[in-house]
Amino acid sequence: MEKNETLEYLPVEQVKAQGRFIKAIGFKPKTAPLIVIAMGIALLIPNSLYSRLLGILMIALAALVLLKVKDYKVMDIFDQGIMFYGDVDAKYAYFLPFDDIVMWKMEREAGHDSIVFDLGSGMKIIKDTFEANKVYKTLYPLIREKEHNYIKMEKARQNQLSIPEAFDNIKKKYFKK
Repeated sequence: MEKNETLEYLPVEQVKAQGRFIKAIGFKPKTAPLIVIAMGIALLIPNSLYSRLLGILMIALAALVLLKVKDYKVMDIFDQGIMFYGDVDAKYAYFLPFDDIVMWKMEREAGHDSIVFDLGSGMKIIKDTFEANKVYKTLYPLIREKEHNYIKMEKARQNQLSIPEAFDNIKKKYFKK
């Protein structure tokens, strides 16, 4: 999903990616269903009807996700930028260099994971994916200084007072001569 964007997606053949390819990001979850299947198998072991029913239900739901949810490319991460895909068939793309990104962050709302890229002047690119953690782990080493929480921590670090400065401020305020 994109919001507030005026990106012109071009055919993939016309888009020139910069840098070395690092990771492809898809929409479909891959790790979570496998973990749920493993938990379902573990629930089949105890000699309990409810445990086994829950295990069968978990395995069925995870298998349903693996078989029925369509996976498609959301983005490819390069060491100099990100290629966003504009459709589920990955026929149209847009390459965004890291220099054009002002800030980026991962948002989780009601089971909905998104990566938000702020390009400044109110323009944002919001991409939905169940592989948001994979995006975060890949982008953080590359452009850590543009990550939302990193920026907040740096501002807090710059604005923190030392104990001697705090005592000096108290002296100035309350013990004026």
